Amino acid sequence: MAYTVSELNSSTFMMSSKCAAVFEIPITSNGRDKVHHSVCLELHRLIDRISHVTLDIESARPNCKLAMEALCSLHFTLAKAKSVIKDCSKCSKLFLAITSPKILSRCQKLRNAFELYLSEIQDAVPIPLADKISAILHDLRGAKFSLEFAEEEARKVLLSLFEKNFPDKASMEKEELEAIQIATCRLEIKSAFSLLVEKASIKNQLDEVNGRNQKEKELLEYLKYLLIKYRKSICVFQDGDLSLTS
Repeated sequence: MAYTVSELNSSTFMMSSKCAAVFEIPITSNGRDKVHHSVCLELHRLIDRISHVTLDIESARPNCKLAMEALCSLHFTLAKAKSVIKDCSKCSKLFLAITSPKILSRCQKLRNAFELYLSEIQDAVPIPLADKISAILHDLRGAKFSLEFAEEEARKVLLSLFEKNFPDKASMEKEELEAIQIATCRLEIKSAFSLLVEKASIKNQLDEVNGRNQKEKELLEYLKYLLIKYRKSICVFQDGDLSLTS
């Protein structure tokens, strides 16, 4: 059965609208992401700009199958970007710090996808809208995703702990205590409440993993073990000075 260009355009537009409705993930801009603040802020900025121009693209209804398919893919990519921010708000801080290369990789792939789909749309829309897209493409090419110093330090100290071989239990416990104290301090886990939140996040992640990813499960179990075993020695700030509870 043959279709006219206008019929195909209308059909694809309806598909892109359905994509937007089905994959809409609300995000907040109140800075509640636990870790990767700078990464989430950059994603927020890109999502806001692309979401606004997406509305303009839908209104323009580009008369091109490739552009309309790219528009639908753009909605999928926006949903994935919002999912990254959601993960950074609900997952364990320690887990996020350790697995930060994965988050950075996801962000790079999202940026590349945004650039690809917007480029495919750019030539199929009116010039004023194409200029808007061009400005966003310029921003995308300059977007940088990187860890903050505290996050990188927490990650390094924990990875160093995982890679060490210990001659005895006493040596292992000494290194574990030092590593978890440094990591929790850097990630702002300094109070009984923040420790409770961190353990709850780990528990929720373990419930979600449910044996599907054995390595992730083992990592989460070990982090949970460290927090429980050394909970009384987690570093806290008192009167502006760094001290350790005994």
